[in-house]
Amino acid sequence: MRIKTVSFCNHELEWRFEPIHFSNLALLVGLSGVGKTQILKGISSLKDIANGKSLNGLAWDITFLTKDEVECQWIGEFETKKQTGVISEDEENNARFKILYEKLWMDSNLIVERSSNEIQFQGKITPKLSPFQSVIHILNQEDDIAPVQEGFNKILYSENFRSVNPFYGLLHRSLLAERTQENLSLDSIKDSNMSIPVKLVLVYQHYSEIFNNIKNSFIEIFTQVEDIKIEAIEEGNDLLFGDFFIQIKEKGVNKWILQNNISSGMLKTLAHISELYLAPEGTVILIDEFENSLGVNCIDVVTDLLLENKSLQFILTSHHPYIINNIAMEYWKIVTRRGGVVTVRDAKDFNLGKSRHQAFLQLINLEEYSEGIKI
Repeated sequence: MRIKTVSFCNHELEWRFEPIHFSNLALLVGLSGVGKTQILKGISSLKDIANGKSLNGLAWDITFLTKDEVECQWIGEFETKKQTGVISEDEENNARFKILYEKLWMDSNLIVERSSNEIQFQGKITPKLSPFQSVIHILNQEDDIAPVQEGFNKILYSENFRSVNPFYGLLHRSLLAERTQENLSLDSIKDSNMSIPVKLVLVYQHYSEIFNNIKNSFIEIFTQVEDIKIEAIEEGNDLLFGDFFIQIKEKGVNKWILQNNISSGMLKTLAHISELYLAPEGTVILIDEFENSLGVNCIDVVTDLLLENKSLQFILTSHHPYIINNIAMEYWKIVTRRGGVVTVRDAKDFNLGKSRHQAFLQLINLEEYSEGIKI
């Protein structure tokens, strides 16, 4: 999947996001509270809708490319119900809001047209279907619809790597035995819905060249490390993280360092690097507050990996000066908000300086950046 443009409106919260245009890499910058995180959540919510979730008051319009380079546009809107009080997670997951309208075009051909009363698929009225779920979910077995849902399932929100240990519960030996019985081609591992940590174990076991690439990228950042391995710990030990542990070997230190003694920053970095190598082609990776996911010493190497990987799309947020100053201006997206209306503009629209440093100094002095929220 490759997102080209997206806009959406949350009628419940009374927020509207003006159309945002994306390339392979986008760095959303702006003050806290302007809506950077809400943009990522909005994109992630489209994956939820494509998988049958019902979301109160959300309207959307997204244009994207499928893996076969078919250009699609998908629009729709749920009804809005005013809700009072705090909604529990169970209530949110079981919520049912009717879809008011929905349309899907593929290469400018209208495939689906839906009103509150009927659904037309390829020009024919369908039997009565759920009014609470998107046609992408309901018709996902159709040849035209399946690649659309497949694309949305390649949206990956990396906020899980904020945990102290992103490899907690890495992989038990019984699960590895099950996976070993499956087709373990590299493409099948990448395309599976397994977590990145589980993919990393399988690559360690079966694709040493790929694992060595991951390891070498990690060692380029943490030069005190000379080796990494992922091996089972014998039963009887205090198993904090599952049967398999990540272990690192540092230069001048004889004993391997077990996963529970490795710093959270190093583990998060390994998780992100693994993600870059093991996410399937066409994945859209969303990373909120890039600076919280990686240490400053990791930014350069990981950013280079982002730029080198043309098969993935990255949408990042940050307001950290070091990160902004180390990602080329052509990828900056300046986010501002007036009331509930969020606008995103390219840095080039502001005629910033030619050098990265000069452009950064001008950026932080822009009124749109320094006063990003207006009533």
